[in-house]
Amino acid sequence: MLWASQTLSLFGTMVTQFAVNVWLARDLYPLANQKPQLALALTVTGFAATAPLIFGMPLAGAYADRHDRRRVLITANTVLALLSAALVALTLSDRLTLPVAAVLLVFYSLTSSFHSAAFDSSYGRFVRERDLPRASGMMMTSYALAQMLAPPLAATLVALPLLLGGSDRLPAWLTNGVPFAFAADGLTFVVAALVATLIRFPAMPVSPARSGGSLADDVRAGFRWILTRRPFLWLLSMGALANFTFAPLMVLLPLLARDRVLADATARGMSFEAVLAAANTAGGLGGVLAGVLVSVLGLRGWPRSRVMLASLIVLGLGEVLTGLSTTVWGLAAGMFLGELLVAPLNTASFTLWQDLVPPHMLARALATRRFIAQSAFPLGTVVAGWAAAVAEPWAVVTVAGAMLSVGMLVVFTRPGFATLEARMREAAARPG
Repeated sequence: MLWASQTLSLFGTMVTQFAVNVWLARDLYPLANQKPQLALALTVTGFAATAPLIFGMPLAGAYADRHDRRRVLITANTVLALLSAALVALTLSDRLTLPVAAVLLVFYSLTSSFHSAAFDSSYGRFVRERDLPRASGMMMTSYALAQMLAPPLAATLVALPLLLGGSDRLPAWLTNGVPFAFAADGLTFVVAALVATLIRFPAMPVSPARSGGSLADDVRAGFRWILTRRPFLWLLSMGALANFTFAPLMVLLPLLARDRVLADATARGMSFEAVLAAANTAGGLGGVLAGVLVSVLGLRGWPRSRVMLASLIVLGLGEVLTGLSTTVWGLAAGMFLGELLVAPLNTASFTLWQDLVPPHMLARALATRRFIAQSAFPLGTVVAGWAAAVAEPWAVVTVAGAMLSVGMLVVFTRPGFATLEARMREAAARPG
């Protein structure tokens, strides 16, 4: 029940992300000579949708360690449903502007940080330890399924007014399909909140050392636990590089779908929305295939650090292929390759932390880990937006992917990489 409801919620979130990109590229900045403005707008909304999620994680993790995770999930889903309703109302009334959208996305993202902190640190308690990689694989499959199926669903919802007759049959306030996508997202949050009320969450251990310290003390404890363990920081540096170099692809994909493959898309009779949906769906398909395999087989005892390194190299190569492609199917193939090993990558990372971190520190450690590693994503978003304003977006994406693959190959040659997991286990066993 938990997996199904959260998967549905992920569908809604990605539908909203797709709809925001369509609104920017089709409605707000539709002209070819508005490419710099569109790149800046994509950067603004991308930053608003990710930065609060990441920077709010330490506080959200400390809060989740102190409070009932089930209640946190219910509250977060309810707030997200209300924010979706606001997007619907503003779009229907034609009052949604870029600044207003950015503000709403900031609150959406910040609320999501509390949702993620509570969920990520709780679902592992529902399964036996040996089944944790498979459970993590199921969650990675959820992300991939949402990425694969949400874009065509979103494209259908956005095109719904046209399918119903357009302006000839509908009132003017219903001729824009973007609100339908936002409404679907809000509905998924309502369902997820209701399902969470029916589930009994296993109790989480509380630190025996806690003596009524403040929330700020808990945040500092999460940072201290990680920062005093150098092997964990080395692993986090790999994640930071991945997030920094993958951000350009996530931010600039709408531009690649609209302009880079325009000639091929026109020859095939494909609209911008269809090309963007095809690219996202192909990426999701790669993630689903790997996610299902991990869900069924686990990691089969492979060293998790090596799984992560190999996955990041392939991810970078996929990004290079996406940037260089001038055809719709080439763009889709690059996305497929880029996300083919995301499930093994995230499963290896999550299970390694889940195994080593003390249970009473888990939400804080996972949240702090996410903050440190993913803080590079907003920076990569800003750099990508600036670079795309002065250079071709496809070149920015290609160079970023090459940086990731080459960087991971350099890490593989480092003498300490072979003993990384053993050193992490020793560091985790230290008290304090």
